[in-house]
Amino acid sequence: MTRVILLCLLAVSFICNVSSAPLSTSPNPAVTVHNALLKRAEPGTGDDDFPDTEPHPNKLDQVETAFNDAFELAAYVLNSIDDDIDIFPHYFNGGDRAGVKNVFLAIFGTTSIPENPSTGNDLLANIHVQRKDTEGQCKNGRTLAYMHDGEIKKPTIVLCDNAFKKKAVTALKGADPQKDEDKKWYASCEPLTKNGHVSYLMNTLGATLLHEYLHFDGLVQSVFGAPIIDQDNPKGEPIGYGPVQVYDKLSKDLAPFNADSYTYYALHNLWHVLCQKDFAAPRAGIDDADPDCGKQVCSS
Repeated sequence: MTRVILLCLLAVSFICNVSSAPLSTSPNPAVTVHNALLKRAEPGTGDDDFPDTEPHPNKLDQVETAFNDAFELAAYVLNSIDDDIDIFPHYFNGGDRAGVKNVFLAIFGTTSIPENPSTGNDLLANIHVQRKDTEGQCKNGRTLAYMHDGEIKKPTIVLCDNAFKKKAVTALKGADPQKDEDKKWYASCEPLTKNGHVSYLMNTLGATLLHEYLHFDGLVQSVFGAPIIDQDNPKGEPIGYGPVQVYDKLSKDLAPFNADSYTYYALHNLWHVLCQKDFAAPRAGIDDADPDCGKQVCSS
């Protein structure tokens, strides 16, 4: 009960709903925290890509739930980052703590109305989410999503088909987390704790969206004075994707400018709380071999 009370303090005055599966298999129920007090600023979707069709959950339901899950990830980070001496050092230098926190604050948004702790940054409402693969980047089989963020084009997140293989954390319309036949829609603690390591199993559709928000320069570039990108080496080989690369491997000097460093830090923190589990370091070729991306490291 003590843990439930503590979690109910997340994100200042957020409303807490206590439920069991799909989030946790531990004796203590998991807590899903969400802001039910107002419509937050979040990206928009178009009917052409996301028609609201039967049956539910459909892809529109998945995306709208993922918007909430992205905020959840930021909320859990902001609740713990000041005192986190266990998880944070695996992803960032201690001296960058304030800046990393400000990046998550930039996404989470603030408001002067005490009972409405988050509006979401107003800039998020400028983003359009679509399925149309305008640049053909989804064809490689390992890309979950990508973003257009130019001065001419409207900021756009493209979600590839692989992205919809990623699951939800909070409740989806049309999928009851208490029903065995609907649990396939949800990420849960059982496979994570059985594996015991930071891994692709932690990833969700909400985390994919969070990763793309981090590429929106107008939202976060001012924090560290440079864009948050996907780091590569001088040969152009990606070195900033996936749990193995960002956990104690990528240079901590590059981490503040690498989107997956934030994404996996947030995921590690979320599942540490929900599963009440200390996860071991990810293993190359095992914990980054994501079947949703052809047993490769997924890219976003």
